[in-house]
Amino acid sequence: MRLGRDRGKTAGFSCLRRLFRALFLMVCTMSAAGAPKTQARTTDPVPVLIARHRLDEAEQQLWAILTQTPDDLKALDLMAQVRLLQQRGPEAEALYRRVLALAPNDVTALRGLGELYQAQGRGAEAIQSFEGVLAAASGDRSANESLAFLYQQAHEFEKSIAAAERLPSSSRPAKLLPVLADDYFSTSQPNKAGGLIPAVLKIGRQHPEVVHEFATTLLHHGYVQDAAHLMEETKPARLSAEYLHTLARVRLAQGRPQEAHNLLLNALKVNPKAYDLLMDAAQLAAQQNQWEEMINYLRRADEAEPNRAEVLQKLSLALLRTGHKSRAVAAARRLETVDPDNPDNQYVLAYTLVENDQGEEAEPIGQKLVQARPNDANSQMLLGIIKYKIGKMDDAKQALRACLALKPDSPDAHYYLAVIARHEGSVEAAQQELEGLLRSSPSYTMAGEELGTLYLQMGKADLARPLLEQAVKDVPSVSQYHYQLGLAYGRLGLSNLGKQEMEKYSVLRQQEDAERKQVTTPAPPEGAPRP
Repeated sequence: MRLGRDRGKTAGFSCLRRLFRALFLMVCTMSAAGAPKTQARTTDPVPVLIARHRLDEAEQQLWAILTQTPDDLKALDLMAQVRLLQQRGPEAEALYRRVLALAPNDVTALRGLGELYQAQGRGAEAIQSFEGVLAAASGDRSANESLAFLYQQAHEFEKSIAAAERLPSSSRPAKLLPVLADDYFSTSQPNKAGGLIPAVLKIGRQHPEVVHEFATTLLHHGYVQDAAHLMEETKPARLSAEYLHTLARVRLAQGRPQEAHNLLLNALKVNPKAYDLLMDAAQLAAQQNQWEEMINYLRRADEAEPNRAEVLQKLSLALLRTGHKSRAVAAARRLETVDPDNPDNQYVLAYTLVENDQGEEAEPIGQKLVQARPNDANSQMLLGIIKYKIGKMDDAKQALRACLALKPDSPDAHYYLAVIARHEGSVEAAQQELEGLLRSSPSYTMAGEELGTLYLQMGKADLARPLLEQAVKDVPSVSQYHYQLGLAYGRLGLSNLGKQEMEKYSVLRQQEDAERKQVTTPAPPEGAPRP
C-alpha cells in the first residue's frame, strides 16, 4: 500500500512537472509573440537595417562587433556605408581607407570610395578607385559603367569607349548611349555615333531623358538636322517641359530664335522653376538684347537654386548694363560671399563697385587682381577703369594700354581710352577711337551712346540721333540715354519728342535714386517700427 501510494505520488509529481513545463513553454511562446517590436528588430542583420534606413540600429550592432574585433572588414565596410547615408563623408572615407590598409584589394571599399569621390566631384580619385575595382574584379559591371562617365568627363575618350564597350551592347545601360556618342565624335568616329541613333529611337519611350541628352550631344557636335530628326521621331503625345526645352535648343541651333523663345515659354509654363530652363531663357534673352527679360529669368533661377555663382555673376553684370547699379553691387556682394577666394567673383565685385562710383573701395581689389594675374588682359582693363573713375588718368591709360598689349581687340579698353580722350579734350582722338570700335563691335551700346554724346558736343545732332535712338532701344532703363536723346531731339527742332525723352529721363532718374537708397539703407532692427 505504501509503495503504491509513493508510486502514485511520484506519478502525480511527474504529471505536474510536465504540465508546468507545457504551461511555461506556452507562456514563453505567447510572450514572444506579444513582445514589443523593438526587441524583434534588434535581431535583423545589419544589411537589412541599412536597406530599411534604420541607421541607428545598424550602427549599434556594428559598434558591438567593432568593439570586440576592431579589424572586422565587413563591419568596417558596413559602418562606412552607414556614414555615407548619414552624409558624414569624411568619416566614411576614413573607414574605407582603414579597410584598404588592412586589405588593399577589398572591392567593397574601393567601390565605396569611388562612389564617394564621384559624388564629390573628385574625378581623378574616383577613377583611381574604380580602376582598383577592375584590377580585383575585371568584369565588374558597375565599375566599367562609372569609368565610362568619369573618363568622358576627364576627356579621356578612348578609355571611356573601352570601358563602355566592355559591357555587352545588349545589356548596356541606356544612359551610356549619349556618353558613347560624345566619345565617338571626340575621337573622329561620327559614323559610330550615328550608328547609335536606332538604339536611342528604340528606347525613346522608356527613356526620354536619354533622347534629350543624345540630341543635345548631336547639337554640341554640329549635327543639327540629325538632332531635329531625332526629336521629331520621338515626339510624345503629351509634351513635357524637358522635350520642349530640348526642341528649343534645336530650333535655336537652326537659326530660329523666335520659335526657340516660344518653346521655352511653353516649357516654363509646365515647369516654372526649372533651373536649366530659366538659364537658357536668360541666355536667349541676352542674345536678343532683351536685358530686362534676362534679369527676370536670372532672378527666377536664383529663387529656384539660391546662391549659384553662375547666376549671380550674370545677374550682377546684367543689372549693371541696364543701369541698376546699386542692385548690381548688392548681387556682386552676395557672389563674393558665396565664394570669396574666387578671383572671378572679386573681379565682378570690383567692376560693379567702380561703375557705381565706389572706385575707392574697388581700387585695392583691382590692384590685388593685377598683382595675382599680371598677364590677364581683363584684370589690367578693370584696373584702368578704376583708375579713370577715381581721377588717376595717367595710371588709367597705362593699365588700359597694358590690356591692349595682351588683347588688342578688347572693346572695353578701346571704349575707356576714348572716354579718357574726350575727358582730356582730345575730341578727334575720342571720335576716331569710338568710330573704329563701332565698326568692329556695332552692338556695343555704351560706345554708340558715347559717340552720340560726342557728336552732340561737336554740334552734329543729325549724326547723334540714330546712335542715341539705338542706345535707348537696346537699354531703355538707363536714364542718361534718354537725357542725351532728348537733347538731340531738341537741337533738331523735335520739341515734342525731346519733351517725351526728358520726362522718361526724370522718371527713371527718380527710380534710380530710390533704388540706390533702398539698397544702401540698412534694414531696421527686428521689431523696430518701419517707416
